[in-house]
Order: sequence, then structure tokens, then C-alpha cells
Amino acid sequence: MDDNSLAIDIRDLHFSYPDGTPALEGVDLQVHEGARVALIGPNGAGKSTLMLHLNGLLHGQGFIRVLGMELTESNLATIRRQVGLLFQSPDDQLFMPTVFDEVAFAALNAGYSQQQVHEAVGRALDVAGMSGYEKRHPTNLSLGQKKRIALASVLVTDNRMLILDEPSAGLDPAGRRALMGLLAGLDSTLIVATHDLDLAATLCPQTVAISGGRVLRHGDTSEILADTAFLRDCGL
Repeated sequence: MDDNSLAIDIRDLHFSYPDGTPALEGVDLQVHEGARVALIGPNGAGKSTLMLHLNGLLHGQGFIRVLGMELTESNLATIRRQVGLLFQSPDDQLFMPTVFDEVAFAALNAGYSQQQVHEAVGRALDVAGMSGYEKRHPTNLSLGQKKRIALASVLVTDNRMLILDEPSAGLDPAGRRALMGLLAGLDSTLIVATHDLDLAATLCPQTVAISGGRVLRHGDTSEILADTAFLRDCGL
């Protein structure tokens, strides 16, 4: 496998919580740039812990390279500008008084000029289907709208990779369809942790199954989801 084409290169990653409980045990994972990968597994499998390593929010033992850069302190700021992370609950990352301010925040931190900020916010809201909401307060929006605003706040700086934690959780069918359509139209590398196996089948050609802090399988989504005995053993 050509290392230059990898968005993610993880080798022998270990991580334990402060109380000593192991969360990741020898994880190896390689993902090509531009891939769409579902990350499936039961609650407590290590999915969120693994994702939080990809932009340096957690630090385990092992080797991690993201978008061609080793995950070190000197590369951390550059990596975080190119790797967008969406939490399961948008309320965990929406904190500004208006939608415009929320989406503009990352662009301002990236050093965009005022004109560049306005242009980038307009593009991101358009892609997210939220144009016209600039003056609304994020807390007054529906869950689906909040998720799209959170996504716009990541898209505003043209991230090369998006990491999404349970993006369809809590959405009604219409909101779920809208979100899936939006994600399907993106060019970024997508890593999607989900219990929604229909979303995985529709959106992600590849799937990584994780349980007990270990990667059990990484391959074609249709093949993995067709293996009902394996899914049952994984608690899915």
C-alpha cells in the first residue's frame, strides 16, 4: 500500500483510561484518502476513543499518521485545520449566538480575511442546505438543523477529512435522508462511527468492525453486513 495515498495510517495503537481500563489494544488501520469508511461496533468498543486520536484530542501509544503527517505536537495545528470532527450531539460544539458566528468561528481562527469569512460561510451554509439561517440562534433550531450547522462549521475551512460520531442518531426519517444526501455529495475522506447499518450500507463502501478495543475486520461493507453471525458475535 502506498503510504502517500493514505489519509490514515495507524500502527499498534494502545490507549487506556486514567483508571487503567484498556480502550484500544494494538489497533492497526489504514484508510486511503477519499475513502468513506463506516466504523461499527457495540457500545464501549472503542470507536469514539479511536476517532479522538485522529486529531490529537487523545494520545495513546503507537504510530499515527494523518493526511501524510505524523501526529506530533509540531504537526497538530496543521492536522486539526484539515480534519473536522463532529460529535454525536451538536449541542456539544455549538456555542456562538448566531448561526453565522458559529460557522465563521473556524474560518476566523484559520486567519481568513473578513471577505474570505463571508464567502466561506456562504458556501458552507449552501452546501449544508442552511442558507438563510445566518441570524438564527443555534439553540432554537431542530436537531437535524443543528447537525447541519455543526457540519457547516467544519466544512467552512475545506477539511480534507471528516470524522462523524453517530451522525444519524436522533434524526427523524426526513432529517436522516437530508443528512445522508449531504454527506454523499462531499469529496472529503469520511470516517463515520454508527450503529445505523443502513447508513453504513448506503454511504460507506468500506467498513471497519471494532470490538473490545481491537479491529476485527476491515473490508467491503456489503460483505461484512451480510455476515449475520459475525455481526451477532460483535453485538450488532
